[in-house]
Amino acid sequence: MSIRCYIPTTLTALGAGLGTAHAVAPDARGRDAGGDELEAQEFDALCIAAALAATQSFEAASAAGSDSPSPRAVVAYDAPDSSPAEELTTGFEVLALTGVDMTSIASIHLDETEAWDEAVDIVARQGHEEAEDHLGDSDLLWYDVSELPELLRTRE
Repeated sequence: MSIRCYIPTTLTALGAGLGTAHAVAPDARGRDAGGDELEAQEFDALCIAAALAATQSFEAASAAGSDSPSPRAVVAYDAPDSSPAEELTTGFEVLALTGVDMTSIASIHLDETEAWDEAVDIVARQGHEEAEDHLGDSDLLWYDVSELPELLRTRE
């Protein structure tokens, strides 16, 4: 059995391969719910991971002195059910993943190019918190893992 979780990252980091990572997942109670309730919990976990990915991207760019952060990415991943977990907030856990197996990636989620570019402009003018708020209003696009090479060519 596996746990569907969501790894917050950047497109650059994803292209380099994910050795170890932290991921957001519904807690055991949420995973046991099944059906629509599980689907809602997984969507909320994806949203939490998206917010964390934006923070990672903007902070990494700032630390590197860069004006162009790597696009945020959220990886839907099927982690082993033995993955160590800690409570993140009510209903959600953070899984500690070692040796992320790229063949266990279910999908990749990225912002639309326009939404990401707007967020980068907002960071320059107003700071990363406002940019993160802007991204919170946009949906992530779904990509199959087989599309990763093309995404790296066109989005980075």
